[in-house]
Amino acid sequence: MRNVDEIDELLRPLARVEPGQQDSRASGAGARALLASIATQESGTASGGLGRTRRYAPRGPRRLALGLTAAAVLAAGVVVGPSLLEDGRGVAVSYANSAVEIRREGDQYVARIKDPFADHAKYTEAFHAVGLNVDLHLVPVSPGGAGKIMGMIITAGGSSRPDPEVRPDPSGPRFNDVALSMETAPKGCRPVQNGHCVMVMRIPAAFTGHVDVRLGRQAKPGEEYANFDSAMASGEMFDGVRLRTGRPVDDVLAEARKRDLTAVFSLVRMDERTGFMSSFDPLPADRVGPGWIVWNAWQVRAGVIRLLVTPERLPKNPFYDGSAPPPAS
Repeated sequence: MRNVDEIDELLRPLARVEPGQQDSRASGAGARALLASIATQESGTASGGLGRTRRYAPRGPRRLALGLTAAAVLAAGVVVGPSLLEDGRGVAVSYANSAVEIRREGDQYVARIKDPFADHAKYTEAFHAVGLNVDLHLVPVSPGGAGKIMGMIITAGGSSRPDPEVRPDPSGPRFNDVALSMETAPKGCRPVQNGHCVMVMRIPAAFTGHVDVRLGRQAKPGEEYANFDSAMASGEMFDGVRLRTGRPVDDVLAEARKRDLTAVFSLVRMDERTGFMSSFDPLPADRVGPGWIVWNAWQVRAGVIRLLVTPERLPKNPFYDGSAPPPAS
């Protein structure tokens, strides 16, 4: 049984990691020692118990011993690192860690984000491994917006034009004829902490730009809401209020008081040349007359609503004709 003896001698000097112990984690000292000892055996030498060194042929018992060593690692429950498969050119076609799994499927990468509230670095390492510049940011929102996808910001890279064989999905947002899409699975679910809702993102493999995905997390006390323009949506602080045709300030303030909300104001300025809005300026409440007109409402933070007003009635609501500029950051 010489072969068995040789295998036993090869495995004996390896570091041991017991399942369930503190150092059995991938980052633990025991795990690192185990991996280091495996690497030493891979180099072709093993230290005997009497201080001598024995060499093994590249075939036969040594190959079997290394296979047994790998099995021992798995049995110990040690995770040696993220899963990574390359296409032979140094670009990963598959990458997975505890937060996200990304696979090349035809002409696109499909990312399944299992834990959208994980450390931001996990997404960075995964997307960079497959050659994509994608960030996932958590932004503070109202309770009704927590777990909702707030949108994607797409910017150009060195070249965002896809290869000729890439067939963009027309259902997603587009940038220079590149289609991207974001959905949840099961459809319509909302990602929450420790939930079972997966965010699925599809990006053409040839895309070289930058994508910033924003996901809502419940705001901390005093934080301003990123979903400011959802004040009149279902479940939000001004749910049911209608301002499309404009309403007097006194009328809208009565609505705010019924909801225990504090109102702040912004003056809507119109461009005389174009007839479109040009800016929103903060306005002290004591300068707002009771007959001024409210054209829109934004939720600022918990308990605070912003009313966007003009001193006179305009021919039409400027927020509903596509001319509204984005708010200042």
